[in-house]
Amino acid sequence: MHDGPDPAVPLAASNPRVKAARKLKRARNRDQTLIEGPHLLAEAAAVGARIIQVFASPADPTAAELARRAGARFDYVDDRVLAGLSDTVNPRGPVAVIRIPAPRPVRRDLLWVMVSDPGNGGTLIRTAAAFGQDVVFHPRAVDPWSPKVLRAAAGGHFRTNVVVGEPPAGWGVIALTPRGGIPPEELGQRLDPHRRWALAIGWEAEGLDPGLVELADLTVSIPMPGGVESLNAAVAGAITGYWLSRWRGRTLGG
Repeated sequence: MHDGPDPAVPLAASNPRVKAARKLKRARNRDQTLIEGPHLLAEAAAVGARIIQVFASPADPTAAELARRAGARFDYVDDRVLAGLSDTVNPRGPVAVIRIPAPRPVRRDLLWVMVSDPGNGGTLIRTAAAFGQDVVFHPRAVDPWSPKVLRAAAGGHFRTNVVVGEPPAGWGVIALTPRGGIPPEELGQRLDPHRRWALAIGWEAEGLDPGLVELADLTVSIPMPGGVESLNAAVAGAITGYWLSRWRGRTLGG
């Protein structure tokens, strides 16, 4: 429920609510996380995400109203406390505590993500949201609900289904490799439309495990006539994810 704070008395860094929120910056295996900035807060509110607490500067003209609409607790904090809650160099605020939604069963083609960089993880979540796909993060990959990944995804978490684990048994696997596979525009000639497909995107440094590539139903590689050794994992995943989405749309009459 919304509380009416006094802007003249911001919460101190020692306040229990502030301390509990600050711990979420580094936590894993938790059911809550932090989001930062007016865009992410508005996105979360628009889709009915469970917003628990909002912290903002007294100079913030909109955060209190967003918190009120979401039924969240709202507190003012000074710039120093806000910086302690933030993951950015120049925190913009507000910072909010949200409950991580329970993952749903995956039912759509998906991106199977094995990256360690938060920026790549967030970009791939945003890619999946744009192309109507789900996302499954390998258990050893970057935490998909870390504040840095949330920021990089720019609201994508609230537009798709994000799961940690492995694709369901029986799904087809497409291994994305730097070379040796078919170009992504030929996916439509090789994929079975009666199956669901998982596009496996490997680690930034070493790529996919050779055993996974060997067992994959199909290997795809993006032609690079410019001569570079490989593309960034998120860029390669976005390009191939687009072609997978385009093919699936055609099988559905899109």
